[in-house]
Amino acid sequence: MHSLLKIFLCLIVLFSLLPESNAQQVNFEVQPTVALQELNPKFCWFHPRATAIPGLGKEGQPAVIMTIQKHLIADDYYSGLWMMRSDDLGKSWNGPLEIAELAWRKEVGNENVVIAVADVTPQWHARTGKLIAWGIQVRYNEKGVALLDKPGSYDFAYTVYDPGINKWTVWRNLELTPEQRGKFRTLAPGCVQSVIKEDGTLLVPVYVTVPGEREYQTTILQLAFDGDKLKYVRHGNEMTIAGGRGLYEPSLAYSRSKYYLTLRNDARAYVAVSEDGLNYAAATPWLFDDGSELGSYNTQAHWLVHSDGLFLSYTRRGANNDHIARNRAPIFLAQVDTDKLRVMRQTEKILLPERGVMLGNFGASNITPDESWVTDSEFIVNGQKHPRGADGTTWVGRVKWSKVNSLMTVGGPSVKIVTLGDSITKAVRPGVGPMETFAWMLGADLRARGINAETINVGIGGEKTNQALMRLERDVESHLPTIVTIMYGTNDSYHDKEAIAPRLTIEQYRNNLTQIVKKLRMAGAIPILMTPPRWGKSAKNGVGEDPNGVLSIYLSACREVSVKEKVPLVDHFQIWSDAEANGTDIGGWTTDLCHPNSEGQRKLADAIVPVLLESLKSSK
Repeated sequence: MHSLLKIFLCLIVLFSLLPESNAQQVNFEVQPTVALQELNPKFCWFHPRATAIPGLGKEGQPAVIMTIQKHLIADDYYSGLWMMRSDDLGKSWNGPLEIAELAWRKEVGNENVVIAVADVTPQWHARTGKLIAWGIQVRYNEKGVALLDKPGSYDFAYTVYDPGINKWTVWRNLELTPEQRGKFRTLAPGCVQSVIKEDGTLLVPVYVTVPGEREYQTTILQLAFDGDKLKYVRHGNEMTIAGGRGLYEPSLAYSRSKYYLTLRNDARAYVAVSEDGLNYAAATPWLFDDGSELGSYNTQAHWLVHSDGLFLSYTRRGANNDHIARNRAPIFLAQVDTDKLRVMRQTEKILLPERGVMLGNFGASNITPDESWVTDSEFIVNGQKHPRGADGTTWVGRVKWSKVNSLMTVGGPSVKIVTLGDSITKAVRPGVGPMETFAWMLGADLRARGINAETINVGIGGEKTNQALMRLERDVESHLPTIVTIMYGTNDSYHDKEAIAPRLTIEQYRNNLTQIVKKLRMAGAIPILMTPPRWGKSAKNGVGEDPNGVLSIYLSACREVSVKEKVPLVDHFQIWSDAEANGTDIGGWTTDLCHPNSEGQRKLADAIVPVLLESLKSSK
């Protein structure tokens, strides 16, 4: 009895020494939905990872870009990169579409070796309005075997997607000094989640091999991004453990002023914590809050970060899943007690089901303030449905939060810009997509400068100033805009075939612009007048004359209104005229000598942004 009492007292002391937890449970519901289903004996879809692009979906919701690859017959043998897109939060998808710039390429000097990039993760870079995707550059022989016969065989590769022009760059390698190249024989950002700070700095976890060492080491790269290229700044401490392959496939999260790193090991999963995001305390095995091992091993885990809690997605033993290779199904989600650094067992839910086959490498990301996703594909290489139900599904595991995730809450745009005008403002036409218009570019450019801006394009093809006046209240004032850009003149001044005069007189044009400006001011908006761009050389109007002659006279009236009403002016006509005088073929900025193409739209946006910024500054 005395010995039992001593044990009991020791337990009391032991538990009294454990840190108290302030973890507040955040409730959530889960819903697995299907993004793609395909059975093919030659491949299965793999590596689906999604990221949200703010404001580009329907009704102001984010568009979601999902990158995905084909897993081919050989082990760890992957195609080039493909993408899917949803504008309605995953209700429907476009694709998969192959990205031509990111397909396989032949190794220079060796036709028998192809180069691909695997384990790709996309992430939105809000400060520049670009999407960055990174992965591991891999060299394959003709049998699909990954080659490691020279330094750089496993290397950091990245691409940049510009939604404004719907273009990806080709794969590029992270530039390092010869000394750094010598230190890291391989440099792999495969299957990783990264943290992008408010200033645009990136913290990207990588796992590396060092000459003379067997185990993978994990470290964090601090990178700068200028909207085009990533630049190495420095890296943190290097972490590993003896046994298996060390620590690899790390994923990083930032929650409540601390950085959390989850790490793969052959025997178990590990976690480490940092104050600065670069230097980490020793990694410790993942445990449940009852002290038992999590049971995750030889696979990756990823984070979902909520403003009120931190969550881990993972696979593990002990779920009647020993028939699944490495127990890689189902996928679980649970909250983490960040004080004790343990998984809260009572919060665990099955997010994606086990249907007879393992689930592959997966992704996790926040999508809206109410919903986050975990995405994965069923690993089937024979092209046949499994008796337990697996049929080549690519899953979207929806996590629906009981509390709004304020990390994703925009709270409505702080600046709302309406672009009013004719077809040059509407802009969308063959050769110009919705994200290639100057209106969309304005929003992206302002957001890249830290301004929470929304642009609403209300341009209508063929419209004149008298028609704009008639719909001003309905189509413009109803949006309660901060700023309205006004660009008319091309249609007002146009001389149709067999007509005796332009469509409107100069006086009508001047009076209409004046009324538009005054009405918008009365509605509380800041008006900005803009002249339309110059027509290209050889353009003719309906009577066979150069339309620029009459247009230039009308635009003098626009400038007069700007001065008289003290309205900011963006003089596109003068800018394009100056460019032409300096030898530029401005017709190359158009689709038809009149309507700007994507390059011309960029020229318009570049001229507007400084005036917008000055108007916003003056309005404060």
